[in-house]
Amino acid sequence: QAHGKNQPISSLLFFDETLYTSGGTSGEIKVWSLDDDGSNGLQMIPIRNLNHVHTETVICIKTLASSAVSKDGNGYDVNEHDLLLSASSDGSFALWSRNDGDLVYRCQLTDDTGMPTSITCADIDTSGDEHFIYLGLASGYVVAYGTSDLIGCASAGYECPIPSCRFMAHDPSQQKNEENEHEDNTGDNNDNSQGITSISCGKKDPSSTSSSSSTQNTDIIITGGADGIIKQWQILKRGGNNEEGSSTPSRRKLEHWPRMPTQRMRNYAHIFKGHFGAVTALASVNGSEILSASLDGTLRIWEVGKGKELYRMDGFVEKVSSLCFDREVLVTDGMGHFVCVHDFDISEDEWKDGYELEW
Repeated sequence: QAHGKNQPISSLLFFDETLYTSGGTSGEIKVWSLDDDGSNGLQMIPIRNLNHVHTETVICIKTLASSAVSKDGNGYDVNEHDLLLSASSDGSFALWSRNDGDLVYRCQLTDDTGMPTSITCADIDTSGDEHFIYLGLASGYVVAYGTSDLIGCASAGYECPIPSCRFMAHDPSQQKNEENEHEDNTGDNNDNSQGITSISCGKKDPSSTSSSSSTQNTDIIITGGADGIIKQWQILKRGGNNEEGSSTPSRRKLEHWPRMPTQRMRNYAHIFKGHFGAVTALASVNGSEILSASLDGTLRIWEVGKGKELYRMDGFVEKVSSLCFDREVLVTDGMGHFVCVHDFDISEDEWKDGYELEW
């Protein structure tokens, strides 16, 4: 029992034999270690609590590296993730030391009037030589911060830095029309959410060419809205090389594309329509497909080039609110008190003969 019975888990992460959980609306994060004593099986041992930073529900917990310079032969991130990111619906996000739980930095987001704005989702881009935090807001905006900017502000005692990018992705005023159409066709599949409801950092754009002397490359991010619409964006990274006479790299700037509704991307679709409820979770599958979950009770697979829905998974007894995809195994909720495990790495003969999940 990680949290109280009236404190449903809002976010969790298992990383490097450590479990991070948050439940209810207190904003508290609990840290647990995995202990296998060989006789009593696996046990979760409490290590510490991270609190007094967030005042509302924690919607995301992720790890990242304060200094990202290492890649393996396939270009995957192999840096030591020494920081923990937490983001809350109260509009705050924080960086913590994974080693001792000390607070490194806290930032409170506000709207154009200076009032706090709600963070609804978050993800981290680990594809480049610096890790970037992407935050989806209820106002419909995407904002991104580089770890170097945040750590620099923490060292100097400054408040939140200027975002590396900020753009409107899902306008809440336009979503109202879509939601009304959905309600007319299927009933109310929304939960009063608005703006961006899910965000995922996809694979690096293979069409972008970069070398050690190049100052720009392109990544992909995917956003889902309260109206069920999914959008794919190219993120162009500029700068980051050392300026002449300086030993430190210049500030990395991110630019999104398309910038206008009439613009298109080369080799990529921008808009994916099909869900009749808020998009609750997104995942990139091998850079060629997008996996999405929605409050309409379906999972859908999309082809990234043309935006075509390849297939759909139905049969859930309630709204699907989360998913986790790892190679051939997909884990979702949507089946009451059960966790649903989908294994795609079995043949039809194996399924007919009787199948048991192997761990």
